[in-house]
Amino acid sequence: MPFPQLYQSEKRLVNFPGWSEPEQETDYVWFHSPIEIGGVVEADFILAGGAYKYHPDQHVSFELRVGVPGRRRKVPLARIDWRALSGGHSNRRGPDLPYAGQRVGDSHIHGFEINWLDDEGRMRTDLSQAEPLPEEIQSFESLRDYAGKLFRISNIDIVSRPDWEYRLFHDG
Repeated sequence: MPFPQLYQSEKRLVNFPGWSEPEQETDYVWFHSPIEIGGVVEADFILAGGAYKYHPDQHVSFELRVGVPGRRRKVPLARIDWRALSGGHSNRRGPDLPYAGQRVGDSHIHGFEINWLDDEGRMRTDLSQAEPLPEEIQSFESLRDYAGKLFRISNIDIVSRPDWEYRLFHDG
């Protein structure tokens, strides 16, 4: 299925496998959930989510990814970054680029439309362009629901809140 059709279709998550155990070096937790469209599981099409175990309500991302034959890494179609620890995203400069050269805040969308190169039939490398979230999101659940609307995933509510741990002091 072509990328625009994958993105624009109504979707459902096949299941929610749960958040991973924290990666030893980074404390990053993640999940990959397969996606179905019209009752058919799309090959190598997933919703990926990520967060840091010891940074509650910060640096959460949801990303649609699709596998392409002959490529090792999946191609990202769209991503939401919420309260990124990096403090934001700097867009590349260039003619006819939305938000060209602008820095967007710590909560932003790497939208399909602003990263799809229609004349070339491909995505911009690593979703290089981002725009601010159009609304203030105050909780993980609100972020998850917003991602569901944006990505057209009807049952995104099966994705649970990460098992964050709150620490008074944290190394790093």
